[in-house]
Amino acid sequence: MSDIRADRLTDRQKDCLNLVAQGYTSKEIGRQLGLSPSTVDNHILAAMQVLEAPSRAAAARVFVSADDRQKIPSQSAELADHTILPSTVGIAEANGWSRWGRLALALPPLGGQENDLDWTERTFRIFQVAAVALGVLLSFTLLVAGTFAILK
Repeated sequence: MSDIRADRLTDRQKDCLNLVAQGYTSKEIGRQLGLSPSTVDNHILAAMQVLEAPSRAAAARVFVSADDRQKIPSQSAELADHTILPSTVGIAEANGWSRWGRLALALPPLGGQENDLDWTERTFRIFQVAAVALGVLLSFTLLVAGTFAILK
């Protein structure tokens, strides 16, 4: 019966319940999904009513158990772990670049994600962001200097 009710949930309600099942608070779920905490609470409350669950934890348990029964086989771990953007992979592989060459083409993700890089990759990413910042600073400096030279 819970499988039938779980099918009536919206995608946002499913997203929220998945994150509740992982132990996230409404505030953390809101940050991840780009919603306010009160909107997250509204989605969870609506899902609780659909699933006829007494609490958010119970609703998450019902949804996850129903969702697990409907899962299809997933992709291999090698494909799931690949974090390089598809557009940069083709460029890097066509030129025969190493892993570091592929990493240089893809900027690191912006906040809100757990950092699972080892110390060499983390150091490389720090230098990569610093190089981009230096390029922006130099471009801005040249723009200002050029403007002053024209106005002189």
